[in-house]
Amino acid sequence: MKTKNIPTPISQPIKSVSRHTMALLTFIALLPLVYFIPPWVAQEITTQHGWVTVISVAIIVPVISYLVIPSMLYLISRLSK
Repeated sequence: MKTKNIPTPISQPIKSVSRHTMALLTFIALLPLVYFIPPWVAQEITTQHGWVTVISVAIIVPVISYLVIPSMLYLISRLSK
């Protein structure tokens, strides 16, 4: 049985972004997460510095990798058309 490929906005090829632009976007995306997540973890989960760091990184990395950066790249590709 053959399946159809249904194009979605995310599956469309994204125009390449310069390294400098990507670095700026990453910085802008990381700043609020690094500012707000560790204090929240320290207040709500644990106050041990090592665990705060590990848990915060475990939250921040997937959010950046799978939500924020792909969304930003999609928006840039839509705006540059």
